Amino acid sequence: MTSDSRSLLVMSCSQRKREESGLLPAIERYDSPAFRVLRHFLRERPSNTLDIFIVSAKFGLISSNQLIPNYDQRMTVSRAQELNLSITAKLNHILSSQRYEDFCLCMGKDYLRTIDGYSEFVTHELTSKIITGPPGKKIAELYAWLYGQSLGQQLFLQAITPGDKTKLRGIEINATPVQVLEVARRALAEGQGQPTNYFSWYVQIDEEQVAPKWLVSQLLGLPLNAFTTSEACRLLAQLGIEVRHT
Repeated sequence: MTSDSRSLLVMSCSQRKREESGLLPAIERYDSPAFRVLRHFLRERPSNTLDIFIVSAKFGLISSNQLIPNYDQRMTVSRAQELNLSITAKLNHILSSQRYEDFCLCMGKDYLRTIDGYSEFVTHELTSKIITGPPGKKIAELYAWLYGQSLGQQLFLQAITPGDKTKLRGIEINATPVQVLEVARRALAEGQGQPTNYFSWYVQIDEEQVAPKWLVSQLLGLPLNAFTTSEACRLLAQLGIEVRHT
């Protein structure tokens, strides 16, 4: 996504929703990790150049600002086929009424069926990207598209479920990002372990770049050989700590 041109993002809705009664804008109602990444981006970089639409199993193709209630309806093959004609017609209208330079689809295979045939009205001048696959892959690619980064530059993002217990090797940890950083700063000041012994992933602590495994070891008191780097990155992401690629 470029900063000086209009971009269009079409996402599928999520089963996970905020349960507040009444109506909420769709972008606030849906609460999957992908929507949290999107909301974080919009808070960081408010922009009038990104238009966002959402494919809903209940409401069809809607604006991200449309007010919707809490509901429970899953996308099925038959429902996707039922919605296909109206959604592709609306998407055609959106693309023909506004000049876009970037177009991104981020959705699972069942939702892709709702837009089957959309490529017939996508012009050659439009840079298109389809993001699908496992949740972790979709989040990573969505982040990269939003921020205009390569996957190697992006944050290590995991599909985090609100309310999930954050634990490793049977040890549960409840800590805020501020508390995690306090532990890291204290361990650095005391010269604990080898914090800078990392290869691909690191956590930025003030002016220091430290290994995720070192940080998790300080948090849980586990030896470094008791868990993998991937497990450390996942735990830190669940705690709200950014893990970056070198």
